[in-house]
Amino acid sequence: MPAQPRDVDTTKADIRTIDSKINLIAQKIRTMEKNEEIVGRTLIALNDRVERLEKRVEEGGGSGGKADIAALEEKFATKGELRELKYIIDTINPLEFATLDQVRELLEEKLKKKE
Repeated sequence: MPAQPRDVDTTKADIRTIDSKINLIAQKIRTMEKNEEIVGRTLIALNDRVERLEKRVEEGGGSGGKADIAALEEKFATKGELRELKYIIDTINPLEFATLDQVRELLEEKLKKKE
């Protein structure tokens, strides 16, 4: 039994809509991956700063007074900021998303079932 033109047009429109959504998801994933890279580089830079300051303190490079502590507090992230960074990293976990190939396979299966 041949498919009605209206059903074919509706299916084509649905496929175009799904394809657009897939492209948007792919774009968001790319953005999230870039953000992850930036956060990773920031954490590495912060770790390097911490190591340098620890060495400086061990060598006696600071007076150990309130001024040094205030300077350290300005240079580092607070616990709240670190929690926020962790939340962002957990939120943008790209492993929770489907790949384009997986979605296309799913669409092909649905179209085959519909035929």
